[in-house]
Amino acid sequence: MSLTGSALFVLSILVVPVVMVGMLVAWNRLPGPPAVRLAGRLGMVLVSQAAAVLAVLIWVNNTYGLYESWSDLMGDNGQVQLNAAGPGGHGAPADPAVEKQAVFTTGQDGVLRTTAIGARSHITGTVLVWLPPQYSQPAYRHTRFPVVELLPGYPGSPGAWFGAMGVGREMAALIAGHQVSPMILVAPKMNVLGRVDPGCADLPHGAMTSTWLGTDVPDLVRQHFRAEAGARHWATMGYSAGAYCAVNTALHHPGTFHAVVSLSGYNAPEASLVTRDPALARANNPYLELHNAKHQPNVVLLMAGSYQDSDTVYAAKALLSALHHQGTSRLLTIRRGGHNTQVWRAMLPTALGWLSQQVAGTHI
Repeated sequence: MSLTGSALFVLSILVVPVVMVGMLVAWNRLPGPPAVRLAGRLGMVLVSQAAAVLAVLIWVNNTYGLYESWSDLMGDNGQVQLNAAGPGGHGAPADPAVEKQAVFTTGQDGVLRTTAIGARSHITGTVLVWLPPQYSQPAYRHTRFPVVELLPGYPGSPGAWFGAMGVGREMAALIAGHQVSPMILVAPKMNVLGRVDPGCADLPHGAMTSTWLGTDVPDLVRQHFRAEAGARHWATMGYSAGAYCAVNTALHHPGTFHAVVSLSGYNAPEASLVTRDPALARANNPYLELHNAKHQPNVVLLMAGSYQDSDTVYAAKALLSALHHQGTSRLLTIRRGGHNTQVWRAMLPTALGWLSQQVAGTHI
């Protein structure tokens, strides 16, 4: 039974009244001495409370997309091989045979899914792909589409973008309303170490998450879909920890990405695997990367935050101030709302419209 499926959620709700009725029926019928009956009643109360809490936890998980599968929950959501290149390297050599192993299947809402092995990072992870309606239309059979890579928060799963965030439905509506051009949406596994935050960095002798996000996943998409090749037609977008990673990934891979949307992000790494190494932490601090760069990469940023989540607005303004040439970069703020999916969903129409202006190479 799927962790995020409706069957488990409905079952968890049905269990609550069943347990409550069972407790009421058995309350005065427990045999044994007073101490045994008291212990039995306390046990039934605990079971009933646990059933209610479990239903709430399942609802929270489905709403915020914290864990996508049972393997995610148990911390076994990706196989990682150590980097053969050593500290400061760029991952193991690409294995062309690995790239051809991906097989996409159609899931909910028409979203394509595969489990891919990174040819350079050797990370195994889920990759979800949403294709615009035009992709399968005869008039567009020779058209290549721009791509937006979507990164979730931590903990989180790529499925949250199409579940709690509803980005596929939002894109379809905006395309139908001629507000954005059709784009391919790609949501890869970002939290490749399960319960340990990899910090979307290439860890010395560890997980090469930056290579996975910035090289392997784009190569996979270009190989299997009619995606535009140049960086001018590629973007990253993330929320919370994924927002930090979207900026950091684009700065480390300017040959792949041009536009970035950060929804309630921050500028300095927070993952302990990164912060414990001062040099690695500095190399994965977007503000320092821009501030100290003699020649900044050709990226444009949409930095967004809520004034009730003031730290993210401060971080957004600081990062924009570090840009030598802001161009079409801009700040997006809202006055109300905290650090949650309701805020990020409210930002989606503006964010997707801005992205379309930056990377779209096709028009309806």
